[in-house]
Amino acid sequence: MSLTITPGQTPVYQWLVEAKLTPNVQRNVERLAGSEDVRHVAVLPDIHLGRNVNNGCVAATVDLVYPEAVGGDIGCGYSAIALHGSPELLAKKETVQEILRRLYRLVPVLKQRDRPVWPARLDTPSLRAEPLIRESRREGAYQLGSLGSGNHFVEFQKDETDQVWILVHSGSRGMGQVITDFHLQRATTSTTGLHYLDMRNDAGSAYLHDMEWAIQYATVNRLTILGRAVEIMEAVCRVEADEASYLDCPHNFARRETHVGQTFLVHRKSANSARPEETAIIAGSAGTPSFIVRGRGDERALCSSSHGAGRLLSRTDARRRFSATEVRRQLEKVRFDDRALEGLRDEAPAAYRDIHKVLRAQRDLVRQERRLTPLLSFKYRDLRR
Repeated sequence: MSLTITPGQTPVYQWLVEAKLTPNVQRNVERLAGSEDVRHVAVLPDIHLGRNVNNGCVAATVDLVYPEAVGGDIGCGYSAIALHGSPELLAKKETVQEILRRLYRLVPVLKQRDRPVWPARLDTPSLRAEPLIRESRREGAYQLGSLGSGNHFVEFQKDETDQVWILVHSGSRGMGQVITDFHLQRATTSTTGLHYLDMRNDAGSAYLHDMEWAIQYATVNRLTILGRAVEIMEAVCRVEADEASYLDCPHNFARRETHVGQTFLVHRKSANSARPEETAIIAGSAGTPSFIVRGRGDERALCSSSHGAGRLLSRTDARRRFSATEVRRQLEKVRFDDRALEGLRDEAPAAYRDIHKVLRAQRDLVRQERRLTPLLSFKYRDLRR
């Protein structure tokens, strides 16, 4: 861990794998730390370049909320559940093919063909602005239960006891960005170019209210996908889920918290909450383990941890560097849809940091509880490539 003090006297604590940040990432850190009302910044070991605010950053304010420090995919995170079954369930190629076939049918990339049942929990309370309510009942309804593209996934994994787990990574789909854009139009531009809303007036409280709604939407979205994956395993492999094992861990949100005796609004963009003994999930790449961890409650990090390994290469650079043959080699024993291989080049495991180094860099933030080794990875890619 290292500490720097910005010219505005904002402390920036850093847990890094590399010796220093790249220039663009460093500029984003300085912009965030120099913005109005930002009192504390934590940089986590999976940090990588994001639009305006980096992924893997945590910031504390008192009166202002910065939507860009939460991100457009509000509530994005992981959900996981264990199955009463062993890795032998996925040993046969025919079984894997049937699971993939059903995933393509039941877990769409963008939106449902048929309007799903709207969960009552998303109406109590509802969004505040009428345009957002209308959008939630249109695109929001049809996108509920869809995975999305990019680094979103459904993975089947095994732990150290050879119990199979399902891990889902997805968020609030288009609704998170719609809500973010709606409130950014009403925001004030800071001296650094970031945009904020004041929580002491209606504009700030409205964003916080709608952000909480989007977090709920993202949780329901993941739970819907997880439920369909469990249904598939029940139908294909005759195994049931261990409901007591269910975990949900968002990593794009802001929340009022007390640290060192003062109440802050803590913004986490691609960062876990890691309060003492709090359970969180830190994902690796498609070819490397993920981990269930327990927080240590380090106040310097605002009781936070990384959410994953963090990209080393942009998607464009990854596609330039890694051929389909190289990606297949990196995935080794992980099963996936062979037809998607060309399209998976930007998600090559080597495009991400070494997850073990990321964990070592934050030993004082979390402790490992369970290691999940990938067996089958499902991500949407254009199969026509």
